Amino acid sequence: MLRSFVLVLILSFYPLFAISVSDFPPGFVLKNPYLWPVKGYDSITGSFGEFRTGHFHMGQDFSTGGKIGIPILAVANGKVTRVQRRWTSIGYALFLQHDDGMTSRYGHLHKFSQKIIKQILKSKQAKRYKDRTDFDIALPEAVEVEAGETIAFSGDTGVGPPHLHFELFKDNVYYNPMHYGLGYNVAEPIVFNALRITPQTPRTFINGRNETVEIPFYESSGNRFELSETPTLFIQGKVGIQIAIHQKSNSNRLGIFTLDMLIGENVLQGFQLSKILKEHTRKNVLLYDSSVSKPNGNPFSYYLHTRDGNDLLGMRSNGREQGLLDSEQMRMGEPKEITIRATGMGGQMSFASFYILKDQGDYSHIVTKEWKYNVYYDRYTTFKSKDTKVELFFPVNAVYSKAFFEIEAQEQIQINTQGLNQLSSVYKIGPDFKDFNLGYDLYVKVPKSKDINSADLYEVLADGKVKKINGSSFSSWGQFFKVRLRKTGLFVVLSDQTPPNIYLHEFMNKTVYPREDFALYLKAVDVGSGIMPDGFDITVDGIPGKAEFFPKDGRLEIFEPEILYEPGKHTVLASVRDFAGNWSSTVRYDYEIQSPPVPEEKKKPATDNLNIETVKDKKNTKETKSKPSSPKVQKATKSITTAPKAKDKKSTSR
Repeated sequence: MLRSFVLVLILSFYPLFAISVSDFPPGFVLKNPYLWPVKGYDSITGSFGEFRTGHFHMGQDFSTGGKIGIPILAVANGKVTRVQRRWTSIGYALFLQHDDGMTSRYGHLHKFSQKIIKQILKSKQAKRYKDRTDFDIALPEAVEVEAGETIAFSGDTGVGPPHLHFELFKDNVYYNPMHYGLGYNVAEPIVFNALRITPQTPRTFINGRNETVEIPFYESSGNRFELSETPTLFIQGKVGIQIAIHQKSNSNRLGIFTLDMLIGENVLQGFQLSKILKEHTRKNVLLYDSSVSKPNGNPFSYYLHTRDGNDLLGMRSNGREQGLLDSEQMRMGEPKEITIRATGMGGQMSFASFYILKDQGDYSHIVTKEWKYNVYYDRYTTFKSKDTKVELFFPVNAVYSKAFFEIEAQEQIQINTQGLNQLSSVYKIGPDFKDFNLGYDLYVKVPKSKDINSADLYEVLADGKVKKINGSSFSSWGQFFKVRLRKTGLFVVLSDQTPPNIYLHEFMNKTVYPREDFALYLKAVDVGSGIMPDGFDITVDGIPGKAEFFPKDGRLEIFEPEILYEPGKHTVLASVRDFAGNWSSTVRYDYEIQSPPVPEEKKKPATDNLNIETVKDKKNTKETKSKPSSPKVQKATKSITTAPKAKDKKSTSR
């Protein structure tokens, strides 16, 4: 009976989460739903507000079928005002200023439409576009487009496989594209994965233990879920609830739209992801448990209580500790039913429920660790390793609340990669922590060495491999390396004296190619500091060339000089450099571009004897008329005449 009452109560709340005026910018009216931005594909692979490492997903991802070159369409009437290239994030992108006042950004593009390229080439940064280096260009003249018009083509530039990343914003607030007609009308179900219930004090006990308890859910009936183990949890002290949950979308996992926790008739805490402030981009750790959440949704683990400093839009309450369950506010012997309600795209809803009961046990004999903190969000902190060679500096707002860190030299770890010389001990910054705001500065002192010019800071990965840390700098007077980090882990200073390798890409499996859509690829790899994006020495037939490097797979596309596309035989010589200054050996590739076929000219009919008729001609007139020329011959002749026009195509540069 109690459960039936709660379900009726839950359903009565549903209208609160329908699209409302507050989900749009002030004064905005959506006259017509936006058009779908990908031609021929209708799948969503990522939703607004999902967890990403270090930030919220500020837009929505659309499938392009894993393909490059799919037409990308304007969702509304407007003007393209700006284009970008951010090779380590969104790749090629464009901004569309809508006539209704909104602005959208389209990312991971392969190339822009021709009339946008025309304006790019008029800009002061046209050379950066031609050289394929990062840029941010305000177009000299905005390009007017209509809803449904092709403005670009899909790609895999930046981070991730081929897809379209789409953002919608106005006045530094990002909005959920779902509310503008870009969600699923008919969507797949929402699935509850697991419950995590976490002690909030050193003397909190859950089922008699002072540790986090995780229990999977199972679907009991329809869209209702229950715990796979005991339906009742015994608590003593304050606990926090986390829910791992997702919405299905083909083979993808989407984040959800709303999540709320009710106890009895009261909504304790919850959220609605309709909008996110730009300045809150990195505050995803206030909503997601970053220690377990993954960008692929396996899992997305949401907090259902307010963490310190939580001022996110869409929270039911930003009050301190709102949503925590406290046994002191419960009566002995009276179980409380906790109901979790989730909504997603297409109006999908799912529910989960379990019971909590005040624990009467005596745990005074159990020894628990006192929680220690040495870093707080409202003060700066500095401390050193025991050998004084490593120093950490935490500025104000380094973390979102509070944390504990320590430095420990891992003398037993030796870097044995051939060609990488270890110039410092491996230092562990721990424990594992991901809830950084500004992050901290890491300083590592090193002895004077002839290898210092090729040295840098590296992270030691779980598999034993190393990865250069971008953004570090070296102080010669202090003899230390410095970098700002938002992660913990293992760190070391290495000297890279191993040259990179360059060789022919597997795409280039021939020596003769047609001119149409020809692209010239090599591949470069490095075991140490990594390939420099512009560290190339390339010539084509003796003429200096330019190339674009794809760090995801090591592709190197040579796109200049233009002679490389011309018919005839060519010779490419190329070498690459890593960040430590090491040059590879030179690779040589000889290839040939075929000449386009020469169209056959129509033979002109003879005119000398057109008006001369002989007796023989007259006799054969009837016979000639009875034998018309073969339709097959006429068709072939026409085909030969028009074929060269059909082949007169050239791939558009990005």
